[in-house]
This record gives sequence, structure tokens and C-alpha cells, in this order.
Amino acid sequence: SAIVGNHQWDVLDFGEIEKDLAAKISDDDIRGVLCSVDAVNNLKKLRLTNCINITGVGLDPLRGSTIIQQIDLSLVGDHESPMLDPEPLISSVEVVSILDSIIQRGEECSLEHLVFPKVWRNERNTESDFHAFLSRYNELLCSRADVCLKCSCNLPGGGHNMLQMNGRYQYGTQNFTCYDCMK
Repeated sequence: SAIVGNHQWDVLDFGEIEKDLAAKISDDDIRGVLCSVDAVNNLKKLRLTNCINITGVGLDPLRGSTIIQQIDLSLVGDHESPMLDPEPLISSVEVVSILDSIIQRGEECSLEHLVFPKVWRNERNTESDFHAFLSRYNELLCSRADVCLKCSCNLPGGGHNMLQMNGRYQYGTQNFTCYDCMK
């Protein structure tokens, strides 16, 4: 497997490289890769798996993208614990303005799925910039039809709620997957 999904540079998944190498990647490295693939105009899916030494400033080349559909900032691979020790350096202060520039594109915005680091989701501070962003992103999601995050089929209406502080769903997560995709 390669780090890039195909020659059109639409998928960038750092989980496809050795974990030790991904852990050494810096914000400058991320910025360089995103610029060289013209990410703002080409990248649809970004996974920062094992990029534990970034703060997020290197994501700036994504600012204002109308193409990006999925961003995984969790820094962990599929089926891995979201608890990282030591805590990752990735900062909501650095990343939220970039994400805001994407969702502010309104109907032009293609963003469908965000995965946040566990450390951000643990904070649950209703006065934080992260919480305010979640509210804005939740509004964007609510303005769209409820669709499965895996296959895009329509789901029964129920509304999105990334801000729920307790109960069945976890704060800051998207939980819309249809029954067929759960099999």
C-alpha cells in the first residue's frame, strides 16, 4: 500500500507508512506534502494516523477547501485505543480556524466526517473554541439529510448531535452508520 490513494492525490493516509516514521513527521512535513499535492483542490480524505508530533499548523494548506470530505485527526489507527500517552501535541487552537474556513464555504463545503483527538473530546468545556466549532459544524450537518457515513444511503431522521455531553453518544463524535454497513 502507498501513503497516497492514487495518482489523483485524493487520499492521504499516514497509517500506510511505518509507525516510527509517521511519529517523526513534523508540521513542516505535513505542510510540504499538502502543498505538493495541491490538497486544497485535490485531497478528499486525510488521516493523520501516528503523526503524534504535529500541532496542526501544517494543515493550513487545506484552508478553504471545498473538496475535502473526511479528516481524521485522532492520530490513531482503526480499532486502536484513542488514549495516547503522552498526550499528543495537536492543538485545537491551531486547527479550529482551518476547519472553520472549510465549513464556512456553506453549500460548497464537502466535509462529511471529522474524527477528533480523544484529548479534545475529553475537555467538554462549553466555553472553548472547540465547543463553539462543534456547534457550527453540527449546524452544517443538520442542514443536510441524515446519510450513512460509509455508504451515503439515507437514514431515518434523528438529527446530529456532536455536542451531547452524556448519554448514548460521545461528545464530539459522529455516529451515523446504517445497519447494512454495521454487519
